[in-house]
Amino acid sequence: MAKRPSNKSRPTAATTPASKPAAKPAANPGGRPATSGPRTTGRPTGKSGRQSVAAARSATSANSNRTQMIIGGVAVVLIAAVVIVGLVINKKNSAVQGDGYGDAKASTATVAAGVISVAKGNPPITIEVFEDGLCPICGGFEKQYGQQIAQYADEGKIKVNLHMLNFLNERSASKDYSTRASAALLAVATEAGDQPGLVLKFHSALFAEGTQPVEGAAADLTNAQLADLAVKTGVPESVKASIAAGKYVAAATANAQTATAAVQAATGGVQTPTVLRDGKPLATNNVKWLTELVG
Repeated sequence: MAKRPSNKSRPTAATTPASKPAAKPAANPGGRPATSGPRTTGRPTGKSGRQSVAAARSATSANSNRTQMIIGGVAVVLIAAVVIVGLVINKKNSAVQGDGYGDAKASTATVAAGVISVAKGNPPITIEVFEDGLCPICGGFEKQYGQQIAQYADEGKIKVNLHMLNFLNERSASKDYSTRASAALLAVATEAGDQPGLVLKFHSALFAEGTQPVEGAAADLTNAQLADLAVKTGVPESVKASIAAGKYVAAATANAQTATAAVQAATGGVQTPTVLRDGKPLATNNVKWLTELVG
């Protein structure tokens, strides 16, 4: 009799390996399946990301540079405007009054109590002018107003009383130039003041740039040089001798003392140039001071 096969030789479900189903991806909180790929963020990555950042920085830098250029340009324009306005104001304040008139032509001079008076006829206005022959500001004053003063004196509109001081003697090389320059002017006024225009012409020459000595310089003008200057302006040879000999030096010294006391009493100090009318200082820092005075 044939034998039946044993159950041990049959494969059973318990012993047969079963294929496992593929595992499902774990769920993220919120129910979304997790991805196995690389995470992405909002920031650009790689070469293209670096280029984007560089471009952004470049744009920011360009905007910053443009802003700085605009601010710089505005600043330059403002500075230029201030400079231009300053130049215009300075030019206006330093404008030569009566420019083109030239030297005095008709006024004559007399001397009384050490004061040199220059006029034509009997003008309604008298101004007192205090100066020192070495004073550089007096030189600037003569350059700016000398022609206008000469014109108004020639036209009989003003009488000019010249008061020459000598407080700057010590600032001259000779230590007495202010006095000697005053003495030269006094010689011309005393001996040739009746010649029309002569005194104011020589007065202008004394303060002319290139002729007037510089404060503290190593040299000034000798009496002989002052005499030569006078002759060049038309002063007669006879007056030249008086200037060269210093004939009026003592008188000029006394006159300077009187003039110093007068200006000090009127202003409380001694400074040149000072212009008075009726004992009161005129505001000569106003470029139109004489124009407005004459009207």
